[in-house]
Amino acid sequence: WIKSSAKAGYNEHLKAKVFIGVTVDITEHKQLQQQKDDFLGIASHELKTPVTTIKAYSHLLQEILLQKGDIKEALLVTKMGTQVNRLTNLIADLLDVTKINAGKLQLNNTRFEFNTLVKDIVEDIQNTVPKINIEKDFNQTGIVYVDKERIVQVITNLITNAIKYSPGANKIIVLTSVKNKEIILSVQDFGVGIPVSHQAKVFEKFYRVSGDMQHTFPGLGLGLYISSEIIKRVGGRIWVNSVEGEGATFCFALPVLDDGTEKL
Repeated sequence: WIKSSAKAGYNEHLKAKVFIGVTVDITEHKQLQQQKDDFLGIASHELKTPVTTIKAYSHLLQEILLQKGDIKEALLVTKMGTQVNRLTNLIADLLDVTKINAGKLQLNNTRFEFNTLVKDIVEDIQNTVPKINIEKDFNQTGIVYVDKERIVQVITNLITNAIKYSPGANKIIVLTSVKNKEIILSVQDFGVGIPVSHQAKVFEKFYRVSGDMQHTFPGLGLGLYISSEIIKRVGGRIWVNSVEGEGATFCFALPVLDDGTEKL
C-alpha cells in the first residue's frame, strides 16, 4: 500500500513552475488496521454466544422467581437483563463495524410506507421512557425501497441518542416531510448540543463527546457511524444541525418512489 500526494508551485504569473510529489509506504499501517478489524470481528463473535446464553438463563430465572412470588429478587434479575441487553447491543455494533469495514454489510431492500414504520418505532420507544414526551409531526409520507430493518436501526439510534443527550429536557420532536422526491426524517432534542468544530466528526467511527461529557454519556461512539454508513449505502443522505447548549437535530433523507408521495 502506498499513499501519494502532489502539490504545484506557481510563479508570479500563476503558471505552474514546479511540482512536488511525496509517496509514503503505508503497508504496515494498513496491516495493523486489518489486524484490528480482524480482532474486533473475532472478539465480537466469541462474546455473542455466552452473552446470548446469559440472557436466556436470566429470563428463565426471572420467570422462576416470579412464580415463587419473589418480586424483589425478580426485579434484580430484570436490572441484570437490562445490562445484558446493553452488552448485546454493543456487540451488535462491533459486528456491524467489522461488516462495514470488510464491505460485507448486507442489505435486503423492501417496499414499505415510511411514516407507518416511524410511528411504530416511536410508540415502542415511548413505552420505555414515560418521562420523555416524543412529539410526532408527520406532514407527508412516502413509499421507499430500502432495507427496512436497517432503517429501524437508524431511526432507533437517532431517537435514543436524542433522549440520552437531553437529560434535562422533557421532550424530543420527530418530524417527517417530503421535498424534492426525498422523504426526510429529523429528530430534534433540547440537550447539550454539539460544538461547530465537532459537527463534521460526529459520524466518524468511535467519535465521542470530548472533555467531561465523555464520562457522562455511555457508549462506544459507533451508533452514528453505523447509521451514516447504512444511509449512504441505501442511497440517502444524513446530517446534523446544532447549536452548543441548545440541542441538536439529526436528519436523514431517502429517495421516495415516484408514485409514493402522499399527504396526511
